[in-house]
Formats: sequence, structure tokens, C-alpha cells
Amino acid sequence: MGSYEIIVKTEEIKKRVQEGDYTSAQIILDTLELKKVKNTSDMSLMAEVFIYNERYEEAYELLLKIYHKSKLRKVLYQLVWVCIKRKNTDDAIRYLEEYEKIAPKDFYKYILRYKIDKLLGKPYDVLIETLKTLKETEYMEQWAYELAKLYYKAGMEKECIKECSDIILWFGEGSYVEKARILKAYYLGEADKEEIIEGLKKRASEETHHSKTEENQEFGDSDKNSNEEELYQNRSDSDNAFEQETDKDEQNLMYEDHSFYVDDTNELNESILPESIKKDVRDIMASDLQKDMVGEGRSEEKQYNTGLVTNKELAELEVEDELYRLLEEENMDEDDLFLEKLSEDLSIELKEVFGNFLPVKAIKKQLVKSIEIILDQQTKTTLMIITGAAGSGKTTLAKDISVFLNRIGKLKSPKVAKISADSLNKIDLMQKKDALRDCCVVIEQASELKKPAIDKLLELIEYLDGEIAVVFEENKKNMNKLFRECPKLMDLFKNRIHLPSYTKEDLLRIVYAGFRLQEYRLHPQTQTVIRDLVYEITNQMKPEIQLYKIQQLIMSSISASDQRLGKQLTSLVTEGRLGEANLQWIYPEDLPVTL
Repeated sequence: MGSYEIIVKTEEIKKRVQEGDYTSAQIILDTLELKKVKNTSDMSLMAEVFIYNERYEEAYELLLKIYHKSKLRKVLYQLVWVCIKRKNTDDAIRYLEEYEKIAPKDFYKYILRYKIDKLLGKPYDVLIETLKTLKETEYMEQWAYELAKLYYKAGMEKECIKECSDIILWFGEGSYVEKARILKAYYLGEADKEEIIEGLKKRASEETHHSKTEENQEFGDSDKNSNEEELYQNRSDSDNAFEQETDKDEQNLMYEDHSFYVDDTNELNESILPESIKKDVRDIMASDLQKDMVGEGRSEEKQYNTGLVTNKELAELEVEDELYRLLEEENMDEDDLFLEKLSEDLSIELKEVFGNFLPVKAIKKQLVKSIEIILDQQTKTTLMIITGAAGSGKTTLAKDISVFLNRIGKLKSPKVAKISADSLNKIDLMQKKDALRDCCVVIEQASELKKPAIDKLLELIEYLDGEIAVVFEENKKNMNKLFRECPKLMDLFKNRIHLPSYTKEDLLRIVYAGFRLQEYRLHPQTQTVIRDLVYEITNQMKPEIQLYKIQQLIMSSISASDQRLGKQLTSLVTEGRLGEANLQWIYPEDLPVTL
């Protein structure tokens, strides 16, 4: 099998994975000679296909090959996961310890630890403590519900009810919220055991009919969905029903932040041949670039593994960087100067907090005004409105505001509670006052709020005076409609930011700023390719997904750069040349072939 055939088949596998068709991807994968596949990113993709199809032994062998070349966090994460599926706890623990060393702040370590301890049959109190620690670090509905189930199994009724109530409050809707409602209803005597079992059977049946792609491309667990109803029918009480509830959702771990290929909406309907040709062109560009960087005298393997710039090129790039910095300083407007001075006064790097939005001048100007209102000593409670079209980043900005409020001491927690106006209309907020203390409440589709819900919200704001923040999310037209219906809100919510439609230039600045915030440098040849990719996004994709795709471009490129570096480190250390390495560079070869 030639290298071109491998490229074409690999691209076809990638395409099938993006479409959620792992069965066809596996059929194509089975025709490949894996020993001829050298690219670690491609091998990771193939390992994911094996995992999805529950061929764990083959996935394990492939991951070991990658591990010996590159001991990056994603590889270690996948290894731990596969070892758990193989019920090999010794290796799972060993790889997890390595994972914890290189990613000590990553909350996924708690999930992996929980899975291992559960496999080892550790007592409930050990499992509970792990998930409580996870909850303090990152609150996710799936694992919150898992914690509620543990409380149930351990006979901790009070804790179980409280956890179910928190899930319902924080997440509002979804399968885990419905499961939490059922469990809470059982404890409160609002449903008998038969109703509980029927509810769980119905939920399982509904989930069985959803495709894996529609459920965040989750991997199937060893307890197949098709067997769920039979399992439930063989149980006579709710204890066993909860015990037998499948944990297939846990497989989505492989697609949360650790995924190499994530399908959003497959906007680009290009054929496999143009895609493979495009990849060939970029490979040639990358090869030529490597020759320029390391000189013609080195072997092909050395050219790929060193990735060092020449002293002359480095000097030129440093001059470019210095010129860029000086030009940046010259172009600083009064808003930039205000933010820079404020960063010093508050000892907070505002570029890190609001870095997603500062590159867009229209937003930056509004942010400055908004921050001034927040810092006003007369303003105790932060009440904001963020308007914009779908996909403009309203929720991201609301989270940034929450982080800022926490860092300046206006809120004791950066926690965000997001809820739709429709859900808010159905609950009494005052009953949730303790849970919402020191929290930023984000209300989406705020114009749908009814008068009773608005009254309760205003009562809560007054009660938690200065110990809550409230952010409305809407579009301008609907927000004005709400103001007409409730003029009092117009006076209270004077802190407003509108996120406009992003131009090509806006998105390009966001990309450049994103790399700089992560302290990555772009090689000059990379900038041209990035510009083409950004224009491709704006020309061929719907506005509501463009910002997401831009963020995906940044993170995918950084991940590829890290993987490339991992392959270089061994030879650099062996040759005593680590000091020469320019570690955080983005080259054309690091950019994604498809978006």
C-alpha cells in the first residue's frame, strides 16, 4: 500500500468520523496496513475508531506506539481510558500517575480516578469523596447525577435530595435533569417504585433511539443500550433499577476537550480528493519549510524531528516581533491605555480575562464602559444585558464577566448558573436563594420572562444585595420588547454590551490574539495559511458557528504544535540542543486540514 493510498483512506476515515459513521470508518480502517501509518495524529484518530467499536486490544496496541513516540496528555488520557475498559487497573493507575504529573490541574484526573476505584470495588465513601472534589473543581451534570446515585446507594437520603435539587437548579433541562427529578420524586414520595422504574425505562428507551452522534458522539459502553429495557424488566424495585442504570454516557469523556476530531456541523461539502490534495500541498510546504530551517545536509528524519529555526531567521523574526510590539504600542487607543492601567491597579491581567473580545474594537469600547460601571462604588449588584445573534459569544462573555467579578472580590465564586427564561417562569427563585448566593445567574432568551418570574427575580436581587450578579442574554429586538412590557428593567439593567456580527478582519484579529494569549508565535508562512482558513470560514460557514470554528482552529493548531514538539524532544535532549529549541511555534503543518 503506497503512501498516497494511506493518505486518501485516512482522510476518508476522518470524514466518516466527522459524520458519526464509525461503522464505515472501521471497515476502511480494517483495509489499512497500520504499520505503515506514521503520523501520530492519524494513529490517534484510528485508536478512537477502535475504541468506539469496542476493539480495545487493537486500540491499546496502537496507543502504545504513539506513547513511545509522544507522551502527551491526550495520549496518556486515552491509554488510561482503554486500560479501564480492558479492566487492567495496574496499567490504568500507572498511566494515570503519569497523566497527573503533566496535567496536575486537569479535573479529568478525578473522573479517571473514580472509574478506576469503581472498577476496584472501592467503598461508597471513597467514590463519593472523589466526585465531591470533582464537583468543587468542575460542576458537570453527568457526574453530579452520578454523585446523587452514590448518595442513594449509600443510603444518604438528605444528601441525595440536595444533589438532585442542585442538578435541577443549575442545569434546568436535559436527560440528567429528568433522571434527577425521578430520583428526587421517589425520595419525596411523589412517585411510587413502579413509576420510578417506568420512568427509567422510558428514558432508556428514548436514549436508545438517538444516534451516538446526536449524543455528543459518545462511545458505547459495554452495557449496550439495546439491552437496557430487558435489564429493567427483570428488576422488581427501584433499588435494582438504579443499580442497573447504564453508564454509557461516561464514554463522552473521550470527546470532551480530549478529542482530536469533533464534528460541529460539517459545513464544508468538499470531496475527499480535493481534501487529500490540499493536505499534500501543506505537507510539501511543511517539508520545504523544514529544509529551510535545518539545512539541506540533515537526513529526512532529522529534518522532521528538529524543527529549529536558523539563527539568521530567528533574529529576523525577533526583529519582526519587536517591530510588531512597537507598532502595537503606537496604535494603542485610550481604551487600551485604560485597560493596561487598570490591569496594573487591580493586579489582574484583563487581556487574559477578556481576551476573546478585546481584539474587536467595537466590543472593547463597550467592555471599558461596562467595567467602569462594575467598579463604581455605588454599584453593589452587577446587572447586565448582553445582546447579539446566535453564536456571537454571549455566554462566553457572561462567563468572563463572572470570572472578573470573582477576581475583584464582588463575588466569592466564579460560578455561573445558566437557565432559560422559560424554565425560570416555572420555579420560585426565592426558594433557591442560598444556592444562588455569590453566583452569576445567566438568563437566556430573557424576553420570555413573565411578570411573576420578574418580580421574584427582583425580590432575589434585593435579598442578596451585592451577593449575586444577573446577566440577561437576548437579541436587541426582543430585549426592547421586554423593556416596553417592564420599564423598570430598563432602569435597573443599564450595563449593556452588544456583540455585533464579526467581519473577516475581526475574526483574523481574534485568531492572532488567541495565539498570543497562549504565548504561541506564528511563523510568517503560517500567517498566510491562517488568513486563507479564516476567509474560508467566513465565506462558507453560517455566522452562528464561525466564532466556534475560530476557537477550534486555535486549539487544534496548538494541540498539533504540542504533538510535534513531543516528537522532537527526545532527539533534542540526546543531541544536547534543547536550549536552541523555540518551543511554542505554530508552523503551516500544525494547522488543521479541515474545519
